[in-house]
Amino acid sequence: MGMAPKPPENTEQAQHIKRKLSVARTLVLATYSGLLLMFTLLTLFKAEPNWPLWIVQVVPLLIFAPGLKRGYHRTYSWLCFVVLLYFTWAVTNTLSPLAYWRDYLAVALTVILFSSAMMASRWRQQWWLWENRH
Repeated sequence: MGMAPKPPENTEQAQHIKRKLSVARTLVLATYSGLLLMFTLLTLFKAEPNWPLWIVQVVPLLIFAPGLKRGYHRTYSWLCFVVLLYFTWAVTNTLSPLAYWRDYLAVALTVILFSSAMMASRWRQQWWLWENRH
């Protein structure tokens, strides 16, 4: 079991955590939007769009939109679990001899999304502890 994050000890540390959280949150939102946009554009520009596949790709991500908007640390944690599925799919496609640029892009987006969501979750918990202490 993981260790619970420690709250910042002073205002300077708290402000540093807030800045890191802001950067992580920006990265999460950018890569999250990037994945949604990639899936949508790839579906729209096909000669015969596969809408059921698009729904399967996009709906699991859209479930997290309200929690990401509010900045809940549990939303970031659960998003990490779901992103692992996308990562597995992307890496499998990338290692195929028929790999396309979109597969490499999906790997990059999922790695950045996972890492930034993981850190945003931790820093959000620390910031929450600081806010409730003071």
